[in-house]
Amino acid sequence: MRSISLSKSGINKIRSRQFELKASDLEDPIKSLAPGEWCLANLSPSELWVCFVNPLVQEKYAAIQIITSLKLEDVNNFSPELFITQKITEAFQKRLCFLGYEKNSRVFYGWSDGLPGLIIDQFENASIIQINTAGIDRYRNLIKQVMERITNKRSYFLDNKKYREKESLPSYESDIVPDLIVVENHLNYKLRSEIIQKVGFYFDHRENRHQLINFLSRISKGYKKGLDLFSYVGAWGVCALKAGLSEMHFVDQGDFGVEIIEALRLNNFEGRGTYHRADVFKFLDEEFKKGNPYELVLCDPPAFAKSVLQKSQALEGYSKLHRKVFKLVANGGLACFSSCTHYVSHEEFQRNIIDASQKEKRKIQLVYAGIQGFDHPINIQEDRSNYIKSYFYLVE
Repeated sequence: MRSISLSKSGINKIRSRQFELKASDLEDPIKSLAPGEWCLANLSPSELWVCFVNPLVQEKYAAIQIITSLKLEDVNNFSPELFITQKITEAFQKRLCFLGYEKNSRVFYGWSDGLPGLIIDQFENASIIQINTAGIDRYRNLIKQVMERITNKRSYFLDNKKYREKESLPSYESDIVPDLIVVENHLNYKLRSEIIQKVGFYFDHRENRHQLINFLSRISKGYKKGLDLFSYVGAWGVCALKAGLSEMHFVDQGDFGVEIIEALRLNNFEGRGTYHRADVFKFLDEEFKKGNPYELVLCDPPAFAKSVLQKSQALEGYSKLHRKVFKLVANGGLACFSSCTHYVSHEEFQRNIIDASQKEKRKIQLVYAGIQGFDHPINIQEDRSNYIKSYFYLVE
């Protein structure tokens, strides 16, 4: 591996545990380096870090990803191939520690598992791989081979062109991904390949859905009618049906009716669910006009902001949505608000909910606060990777 020299700013960033650097954090120009080339960053003669570099990245994005520290005596024995294999294997073994995560989980979660830009989800019948950085893209075939060996199931690439454009990565012909079979919280789902979003199924809220089942089973009066907004394939609503609700309405503007019907059939909930293909905001307005309250409202929209510049717009969107939900929740009902927007903090999201409840003159009690599942590891609450937020409120 070639060595690169860090500027004072680059050295200070690494020592303050910032591992994404810009080209300006190096002493020398990086144009001579190949996209995704693995190098040694020298903080001092005895303080070395492995990184990979992409000179094609725009200045506003990170061009250098710092991976791991390395002892001087280990430099000659370091191999990116062995390192990647080790990291994927370690991450897979960690998932085996948690019951229910063995065959259906996020096997690899980028920075949190040690390889920025690598996302891998596994399902009953396949694994889906997404690569968003040049240093990892160099080892596509290796990653696929490792996954197929340790999971004993086929792996497929599902590249996100928008993410790859940031690193000027090439576009490959997409793999033909099969329909995915999913098991989460002992419930079964099937996703047609043509409707798959992101890398298939949103495992990040699995523990919050598990807590929904637990909480509903402890409500003495028992809720009957529920609403699953932005339902996708119905994971939230199906959990509510498992907990005893007799009637669940699923709402999404996407073509997910087939998945909802199949989920009801696979879990023996036939006749207890209805799919409404509609704009959620308009649906809520129409139900309010009808005077049609729900004892349970589950609200888990897609991300409202793709960058920090859209943060204020996202908060406005959440406020509008949350007020409409509060208009529709029955007295004594439960409203469950969730978010996957990176740029809105837990505190900001909660404050948004409280403000909406006050404007609608609803009294609320927080009964559950949740983050992402165990296959989306974080170190502290303030971790930048801690993007999942879920809060359950009793409403009066």
